[in-house]
Amino acid sequence: MNNIEAGSKKRIVVIFIFFILLLFALFWRMFYLQVVKAEELSQKAYNQQTKNSIISPKRGTIYDKNGVVLAKSVSVETISVTPKNVKNKEKTAEGLSEILGMDYDSILGKVNKTSVEEVIAKKLDKEITDKVREWVKEEKISGINIYEDTKRYYPKGNFLSQVIGFCGTDNQGLEGLEAKYESLLKGVPGRRITSKDATGKDMPIDDVTYIPSEDGTNIYLTIDERIQYIVEKYLSQAMEDNKPVDYGTCIVMNPQNGDILAMATAPDYDPNDPFTITNANDILKWDKYTSAQKTTALQNMWKNKCVADTYEPGSVFKVITSAIAIEEGIITNVDSKDFKCTGSLKVDEWDISCWRTTPHGVQSLRQGLMNSCNPVYMTVALRIGAQKFYSYLSAFGISKSTGSGIIGETSGIIHTLKTASKSSLATAGFGQGFTLTPLNMLNAVCSIANGGKILTPRLVKRIEDGNGNVIENYDTNVVKQVISKETSEKVLELMESVVSDGTGRYAQVKGYNIAGKTSTAEQGRGDSKTYVASFVALAPAENPQVAILFNLYNPRGVNGHQGGGIVAPVVGKVLADILEYLDIPKDYSVKEEENKIVVPNITNKKFDDAKKIITNSGLRYVVENGATDDLVVTATVPKAGESLPEKGVVKIQLEGLTSKKVEVPNVRKQSKENVKDIISKKNLNVKLSGNGVAIFQDPPAGTMVEEGTIISVEFGSNGIDVQ
Repeated sequence: MNNIEAGSKKRIVVIFIFFILLLFALFWRMFYLQVVKAEELSQKAYNQQTKNSIISPKRGTIYDKNGVVLAKSVSVETISVTPKNVKNKEKTAEGLSEILGMDYDSILGKVNKTSVEEVIAKKLDKEITDKVREWVKEEKISGINIYEDTKRYYPKGNFLSQVIGFCGTDNQGLEGLEAKYESLLKGVPGRRITSKDATGKDMPIDDVTYIPSEDGTNIYLTIDERIQYIVEKYLSQAMEDNKPVDYGTCIVMNPQNGDILAMATAPDYDPNDPFTITNANDILKWDKYTSAQKTTALQNMWKNKCVADTYEPGSVFKVITSAIAIEEGIITNVDSKDFKCTGSLKVDEWDISCWRTTPHGVQSLRQGLMNSCNPVYMTVALRIGAQKFYSYLSAFGISKSTGSGIIGETSGIIHTLKTASKSSLATAGFGQGFTLTPLNMLNAVCSIANGGKILTPRLVKRIEDGNGNVIENYDTNVVKQVISKETSEKVLELMESVVSDGTGRYAQVKGYNIAGKTSTAEQGRGDSKTYVASFVALAPAENPQVAILFNLYNPRGVNGHQGGGIVAPVVGKVLADILEYLDIPKDYSVKEEENKIVVPNITNKKFDDAKKIITNSGLRYVVENGATDDLVVTATVPKAGESLPEKGVVKIQLEGLTSKKVEVPNVRKQSKENVKDIISKKNLNVKLSGNGVAIFQDPPAGTMVEEGTIISVEFGSNGIDVQ
């Protein structure tokens, strides 16, 4: 009996201990779940009971210096489905496929998934999503979600493309300014939080929480939209006139404050469609390219070659060599005939040739720059000496990053004092044997225009929030005084001589004194040798407000490859338009041409009256076949108010008649009389300037224009040395 009682008591104790342990475990589990894991489980429960939708912020806008929009975000919408809520999956997939123009099977696959939500299409214009809304309402379709979103849009297409860059489908900046200032432009996403049931459906209660998005900041550039337009227009024309040519670059700066007013590379691309190749050679080979080759071609197209590619600058660098020699007192009289060109100079057992086969003979430093004589500048560099020469190059920032902050900016390569030889010093004197970027070269030349100061080039002017509050201003930064004001003024005077009487004569602009320098720089050696045709200019010469460097890389067209012949005339046109736009006073008055007749205003008059007015004014008219006296004039080419010579042509456009165009003929290298005759036969007008043979025409040959269009033709002296 005692044994039985003892056994019972033992079992009771064991059971009691078991229940105590079980109770302890239960309490521990409750403590673990409610205290230790409370935050995590609470979040899981919250996630199961709510639907969290991202509200995309509006990406900041990019403006030019005057507030012209260059990149902005526009409202679009995203369509998704909640598969559990879709009743008729086949009908839903078929309808969306038809409206959106998407693959039916792809949509059906998403509709059949078990996930909470599947995105069907992003970045849709509201015009399309409204069609989806109408279809959903009419057909009583369930499970379709439409959310507001944004996408990046570039209203000017190809304009400034390599500088601005572009965004991916998720609005993330991938190239250019868009990538550089991603953290400022992107903003902060918001959220829309709603309750949902076990099936994922929104609960029919007003339990919605909005966490608003924060829009990105806005960026104002130093770029002037009008100057950029002028540059891109003439760069495109130069590429066309000198093809085949690999590519071209042009930078315009204000040398007084370092502002970049324009920066262009050609060919360019459309950032609204950045994966469509534009280079003609790549287009022809695209289908045969490997994936790696396609990637390389696209990256090359996107690249801002003004800062990402380096080249040997050639003779434009002679202005820097001149500045060093004058600053150091090596040259005290720029007109003293201290040099002699015999066609070459022997340095370190090497015969280094001048660009011209006929020797220049005895020359001063001024004549050496005007004639772009290599032996003169080799001699100057050797007289300066390696130690001083390379120390000045370091001070000018040659072959270094300019500090502009532009994405992709690289540095060039140059000899150091330790690695330099006598021959490398001599060739460096005329800009060969080292490399730099176009921006690096132009920034150094700007010091000649601003009294001898090296500045940091500036592309971004300021950053503002959405309310117009300035977050950050970017002021002019003076790096150092590299030469004296007196030296800079003397070199500026020498550069003016280059344009007035030297190899840069084709860059002359009526009414203005222009300072400049030509260059035809060799790139590579032997069979792989190519050329870069360049022209650098400062205008007006007395107080430069504009600095420009224009490069054509490997031009192989019928007009040759010399910078003075194919680039200087273009720079003259660019400067003429820019100086007029900036309303910079002329240095001297230009006598207006006589015997000009102003085109009368005949718009809205009947053809019978209009043709009499044109004839009586001393002009002649052309009109399309089918013209009758009772038809009304809708427009004229040229427009009313334009000036034409006697017997100039006016194209009368009449209501209901389709206007045909004519092709602009090629008049380059023709005399004035021949040009007049060739253009007149096409029923076009001509505006002539300069003397000699035709060296430049606008619009270029091959352009289709209306009859009556004015063709501007620039003439230059035949036989000028144009290195």
